Amino acid sequence: MLPQTGIYAIRAMSYIASQQDDAKPLLSRTIAAEMQIPANFLSKILNRLVQAGLIRSIRGRNGGFVMAKPPSEIYIRDIVDLFMQLDSYKRCFLGLNNCDGSCGFHSKWKIISEQFQKMLDETIIDKVR
Repeated sequence: MLPQTGIYAIRAMSYIASQQDDAKPLLSRTIAAEMQIPANFLSKILNRLVQAGLIRSIRGRNGGFVMAKPPSEIYIRDIVDLFMQLDSYKRCFLGLNNCDGSCGFHSKWKIISEQFQKMLDETIIDKVR
């Protein structure tokens, strides 16, 4: 249901959050290895997470990535919104522009879509791992 980029971003963020107690910045190659994410792909994801203010990048010899705010304040939606258009899940399942709700999937898809949105809105990153 989520694009690969969104899944990798959640995995990277959950790993960084789980290592927060060590207070040591994490190298991108460590995150990539631990979370089995291609390093070049992860670099782009981490960049976007830094731009959004979810993590911080520390330069230098002892540099790496750390949380920019407490993991308990970061919801899955905050991450996923950066990598996909969630409004597409609210539209007609069959992609009809003028759906009046009478298509065979509409009522069933609405239940799934609402539960998916609720999960993203209510799950914080430190509860993922």
